[in-house]
Amino acid sequence: MNDVDILNNAIHNLEKDVPITLNWKTIDIKKDTGIDGELAITINNQQILMFVEIKKDVKNHQLFNIFECNRRFENFLLVAEKLYPKVKKELRENYINYLEGNGNVYINKNDFFLYIDTNKTNGNPKEKGNRAFTKTGLKVVFHFLLNPQLLNETQREIADIANVALGNIPLIIHGLLENKFILKLNKNEYVINNYEELLNKWITEFQQTLRPTIFKQRFRFHNKNQDWRELELNTEKTVWGGEPAGDIITNHLRPEKFILYTKETVKDLMIKYRLLPDDEGDIWVYDMFWTLNFNKTAPKELVYTDLMINDDKRSKETAKLIFDEYIQPNI
Repeated sequence: MNDVDILNNAIHNLEKDVPITLNWKTIDIKKDTGIDGELAITINNQQILMFVEIKKDVKNHQLFNIFECNRRFENFLLVAEKLYPKVKKELRENYINYLEGNGNVYINKNDFFLYIDTNKTNGNPKEKGNRAFTKTGLKVVFHFLLNPQLLNETQREIADIANVALGNIPLIIHGLLENKFILKLNKNEYVINNYEELLNKWITEFQQTLRPTIFKQRFRFHNKNQDWRELELNTEKTVWGGEPAGDIITNHLRPEKFILYTKETVKDLMIKYRLLPDDEGDIWVYDMFWTLNFNKTAPKELVYTDLMINDDKRSKETAKLIFDEYIQPNI
């Protein structure tokens, strides 16, 4: 569904359940206000004007942007084709109004209160046959996010840099084209269509598809008073991700959960860094899946991803600092 379809479907389903009148007004895109339009809602002769942002769905890592919109607009309303229960709960806890495609709604503004959460969501078939978001595809797409110009190198060079089989590359590019994540400018030139949208899609699929397959083991420090900053990592093979990397980059986060990305063996990690295997440990170790060197930390795009996947507010604040200073300027 496109935005218009999502909106019309949500309005139609809400009007079926509630004696309500809804009038939509699209915002001129030239004004670039950050919202999609205005929705005048009338019920029992009471009217409220809502400023609307339309989304297909909202994953947990995207909530920070929704919070920002809610702060900017006094009467903000999120309209989405589908919202997961955990996301809806967090929206309500933060007094963020929403309308779901099936007619489920939460609007709590002044004396206006409307809450429905009984309508079932029709299951949507998952994307089939798109190789861009398989385990292998995600590795290649990540390298495109790190260096968009890589799209215009030969397929063999892309395969070599991403360390995947050559036959995957045309299928991955086709998948990106099919979903309009990249555009073909001419016979030999591609460009990322919407970098932030592709990054958000990659975050979602990384969490669900790639991350579980690269997990090695959990550890703890041999010395519980170990200062993690004093570990002398072999940075060609092992780097910090997540909270420690976020702290190194921004000096804004005191790590409680530690992530390492590595090419080293479990034995090497235990001997060199005095780590002990522990299923309840606070160090999560993952295989390094990219080929470029980034000093003590994983690429900032991956650190941003790790922090956005975290549920805590401070991680998301740090992620936003990284996005605003290091990612946004290069889009």
